[in-house]
Amino acid sequence: MPTNLRTIFQENKFYGIGFIIWLFLGAALIFGTEKGDVLLFFNDHRSYYGDLFFRYATMAGEEIAYVLILIFLLLYQPRAAWLVPITGGVVMLFSKGLKKIFRQNRPVAWFRELDLFETLNVIDGEPLFSGASSFPSGHTMSAFALFGLLALLIPQKKGVGLLILLIAIIVGISRVYLIHHFFMDIYAGSIIGTLLALVIYQLWNWKLSREKIRKNTV
Repeated sequence: MPTNLRTIFQENKFYGIGFIIWLFLGAALIFGTEKGDVLLFFNDHRSYYGDLFFRYATMAGEEIAYVLILIFLLLYQPRAAWLVPITGGVVMLFSKGLKKIFRQNRPVAWFRELDLFETLNVIDGEPLFSGASSFPSGHTMSAFALFGLLALLIPQKKGVGLLILLIAIIVGISRVYLIHHFFMDIYAGSIIGTLLALVIYQLWNWKLSREKIRKNTV
């Protein structure tokens, strides 16, 4: 049978507690600030090294991260490696579907509508998206689904799980820093991505249970 949520939490305490803290802090930011405040905060505190760091950090929510984690699992947990492309496909479907449903303007379009775009400190060479595809953040959803699944699969938890969570959070923050999303977009993406990771992990456990039952009945 699939592992219950209490057992999953107990086995992944560092990741789980860290994620709960992220949820509470994120909720406080959303309810305690205006829509563009978090983005403007990062925009006002940009730096050369910050630009460089977040430009590379955001790639952890893209295809390269899937390739690296696929290779890692092929080496250390090959039976679970097929979950990586499955996760990528599910994330892509959910991301595109939800964006079409909510059709929220990207920050660039939103600030232009308010005649405030000129106040933004844009990053040279960074593409600026202006369509109605802001909510939720696909990169953040991808990072929390992929790294959340990795945290669930690896045998050594503890501090490693917290580190994996931090990577996913940084991907989300990078999307705000790079003026691609609002904080609400990445907050929602983190929740949806985590739920997808849990569902995929549970299906994986169900498959293993079925295989074990089949072997015992042969």
